[in-house]
Amino acid sequence: MKHIRTSMLAFAMAAVMAAPLFSMTIKVGSIAPSGSPWDKALKKIAVEWKTISGGKIEMKIYPGGIVGNEPDMIRKMRIGQLQAAIFTGMGMSYIAPEVFSLSLPFLVRNDKELDYLMKRSTPYFEKLIAKKGFSVVVWSKAGWINFFSTKPVVYPRDLKPLKLSVAEGDAELLQAWRVMGYNAIPLATNDLMTALQNGMVEAFYAPPLVAASFQWFGIAKHMCGIQVAPLIGGIVISKKTWDEIPADIRPKLVKSARQIVDGLFAETTTLEKSAIDTMLKHGLKIHPVPGDGAKLWEKEAHKGWDAYVGKTFPEELLERLKGYLKEYREK
Repeated sequence: MKHIRTSMLAFAMAAVMAAPLFSMTIKVGSIAPSGSPWDKALKKIAVEWKTISGGKIEMKIYPGGIVGNEPDMIRKMRIGQLQAAIFTGMGMSYIAPEVFSLSLPFLVRNDKELDYLMKRSTPYFEKLIAKKGFSVVVWSKAGWINFFSTKPVVYPRDLKPLKLSVAEGDAELLQAWRVMGYNAIPLATNDLMTALQNGMVEAFYAPPLVAASFQWFGIAKHMCGIQVAPLIGGIVISKKTWDEIPADIRPKLVKSARQIVDGLFAETTTLEKSAIDTMLKHGLKIHPVPGDGAKLWEKEAHKGWDAYVGKTFPEELLERLKGYLKEYREK
């Protein structure tokens, strides 16, 4: 009997020693300001992931661009200094340029169309991103983009003389704006406030809640009333890190992140209305765009599409996205 107990103990010890020891710290970069809705959501995800993993996953969050802009974060993920980051759609397009097609100005009309388009198309984009060594944990929506400027902008001709901030690191985007006749200045997100203060730029585009969170509206006090394009994004983790997480808990991590991000969108919709009211009280002026102006903006946007088709993404992809939208609109 003693021999049997000894054998069982030895077997149990061998099994424990053979089991892989799993524990990791995930360093997460973010350009979202500390204390902003996106930062709070990321902290909630960190708490839930720790609980789901039984304390074996710790997330260390670096908010407010303190580890660099989006291209910087991608480089640091590639060399292992960061394991994950929260990106805008532009940031994700630095990994897979095709992602930019989802945010083409005036392609999508509203949130319901965007939901349908993302449901149909994101599996394709995830495969492209995976080929680059990254995994998408969850996609997100962060509102709609408007123009903000130091002078009133209603028509395209009002924006063209102004120095317009454009995300750095995207040569096609810069070229598209300049081909359309705009005075585009490449700039990192975390440099925008300084550039507005010293006059290096006079206009930018962002969701109102982002403009409020970063306090950019304090200088660029004019908002063009037309919604230009949706701002999408997501949480991306290095494929190496994701593959190290036990397969049985990955779906639980994704589910928890999805629930928090979905709740964040509902929250940000409410917060955005509140942010606009607050900005109006602090001097923001919103300039409605009449029907003829909307047509001019759409015409301008379609000119810009040409700078991407066949370069950033194939024409076949654009036609596929248009097809998905046609499906939805004909329901």
